[in-house]
Amino acid sequence: TLVTYPLVFSVRSDSRFRTLDEFIGFVKNNPGKVNYPSPGMGTLYHLAGELFVSMAGIDMQHVPFRGGSEPLTEVLSGRMELLIDALTNSYPHIQGGKFRPLAVTSLARSASLPNVPTVAQSVPGYEASSFLGIAGPPGMPGAVVERANREVRRVVALPEIAQRFAEWGGTPSASSPEEMRRHVQSEIEKWKQVVETRKIELP
Repeated sequence: TLVTYPLVFSVRSDSRFRTLDEFIGFVKNNPGKVNYPSPGMGTLYHLAGELFVSMAGIDMQHVPFRGGSEPLTEVLSGRMELLIDALTNSYPHIQGGKFRPLAVTSLARSASLPNVPTVAQSVPGYEASSFLGIAGPPGMPGAVVERANREVRRVVALPEIAQRFAEWGGTPSASSPEEMRRHVQSEIEKWKQVVETRKIELP
């Protein structure tokens, strides 16, 4: 892997909710009355929401759309309360005062939003992040893989590269080929369990 990117749970800046704990408390007292949008069934945003619902023990309804901008519009308009989106997408709106971030989905706080807590601080063990990695064709010689990995890790470690990742909310996480394989397999198992537990019908 090269870099990991957290998602962020946000509400409108004039929302009644100032913390994630307040939001969870409201949903627990009003089961089934709060909806959250996503850009589609089976997207990371959808599954991150379902994982949150399951781990927080709340009843919140998912509303899928067919596009990345529609969920943002739904929350900005006030038709829905909570936006679960990539930090890279939400950050300009947070900086512009349109959204109030409640929590980030990484295990550690984001350098881009150091004063914003993690979801795990309210829901222990919660984590949901996207990542970027580099893969080659099957059968690549091991020596080529190792050489490419060394060069990629060297570049990712450069201060200017790390700074560029950080500007977009990312955390450099250059790994070995084996570490990436394990991470991918772990993510597959994690989200497969969410799909099965929440009985999600994927398109």
